[in-house]
Amino acid sequence: MIKNLISLDEISAYQFSELLDLTFEIKKKPKLFKNSLSGSIIAGVFQNPSSHPNLSFQVAVSSLKGETIFLNYSDLQTRNKRLSQVSCRCLERWVDGAVIEIRKQEHMAELEKTVRIPIINAGSEKFSPCQALADFLTIKEHCKDLTNIKLAFIGNKKNICHSLLLAAATSGTHIHIAVPRKNKPEQDVIDAAEAKGKHTQFNYRITENPQEAALNADIVYYSYIPSSPSPPTEKDFLFKDSLFSSSKKDVLFMFSVPSHERQENLFKKIQPEQSLIFSQADNRLHITKAIMVSLIRNKKREI
Repeated sequence: MIKNLISLDEISAYQFSELLDLTFEIKKKPKLFKNSLSGSIIAGVFQNPSSHPNLSFQVAVSSLKGETIFLNYSDLQTRNKRLSQVSCRCLERWVDGAVIEIRKQEHMAELEKTVRIPIINAGSEKFSPCQALADFLTIKEHCKDLTNIKLAFIGNKKNICHSLLLAAATSGTHIHIAVPRKNKPEQDVIDAAEAKGKHTQFNYRITENPQEAALNADIVYYSYIPSSPSPPTEKDFLFKDSLFSSSKKDVLFMFSVPSHERQENLFKKIQPEQSLIFSQADNRLHITKAIMVSLIRNKKREI
């Protein structure tokens, strides 16, 4: 049983599968889990308080009869922006778990070492494990066998890319990644994926050519946020029909949740039956429930 969810490189293939199975059970039989967090208080610490992880966290805790409190990350820091040991040790005496969304992954790791309550990474600049778990739950719902599909990731969001790569390695999925050169996955993440993939049917390829990555893909995951103006070297990453011309005719599309108008406009170009974005959003809620049930239910606060 995992104690925290900081990155997917920390969970085994068995734990990964077990977590997806628990999520399916929660979706099918919600009444069995409706009191799972009764009497529990969960802290939410978000640097971006309007984010989708914030909303899905609140709904998940409420539906499991838990209570939430919210903090600014600055509440856990000293004046020189270092993590306050005193504030963190007080927090672990007041709440039963914490859902954290902060930019720097090293701060997440430091927090994990400091407190003795379960810590859930709702998103950092390096990893987004909850989103990747929700995405692979969505893929499994629509494709059944995670080892018999090709997933193409096209984009520049490194945290999504890193977590999908680790999820693919854990589940034995074939993944091809197209990223601009400056957004190439970090070597330590690649090494972790290769180590995990030795025990599964995982294979991967990293390229700077989106059409190459999308070749014969069953699912294309698009997560490119253009700068203004877009660099000439990244013009091939802009959303257009030719971007996916090499994928299968019945290809399915996945997206990171839209954060600005440019992304919203993309979805108008995709046939509804090919888009999995609302399944992703739905499963983000359910995977959050499953993570909390797995990590927090029936666990007593250490003081």
